[in-house]
Amino acid sequence: MEPYIVAVDHPSLLSLVATFVDDLRSESRRFGSADAANPKPFPSLVRKVVDPTRARFGIMTRHGLVGMVSLSDEGEVSMAVAAPHRGLGHGSKLLVHVIGIAERAEFGQVFMTSSRRSRPISQLGSRLGWTTVDVTPGRIDLFLDLPRQHIA
Repeated sequence: MEPYIVAVDHPSLLSLVATFVDDLRSESRRFGSADAANPKPFPSLVRKVVDPTRARFGIMTRHGLVGMVSLSDEGEVSMAVAAPHRGLGHGSKLLVHVIGIAERAEFGQVFMTSSRRSRPISQLGSRLGWTTVDVTPGRIDLFLDLPRQHIA
């Protein structure tokens, strides 16, 4: 089955969203040998991704819901992909989808905030035309001016 994007607000998807969120919360934020023994959820990211006041979308595969993206009224994009499904293009599909939503809603700009340790989001943002700004030693912001040509 080819991955596809869904609006996750439908009641039939509530249990899938709950399972996805539980998986995110049980992930570790540490690296190396300390990783397995020190699970640390990403509470701010999880809150933003599942915030019902935002436009929310998920990516479905044969494994179920493996990633979500949300868009706030202010243009903030938040995205999370479950650890076993990273590096497979799901984040790219989610970002391209939410950029299209923002363009149709006539946003002038969208932005994301990420940890400096998250090199994949920096690389993905760069590949899709986002501008990266170093904010603090531990944080970066990524900006994308709209409208722009779609990247397929």
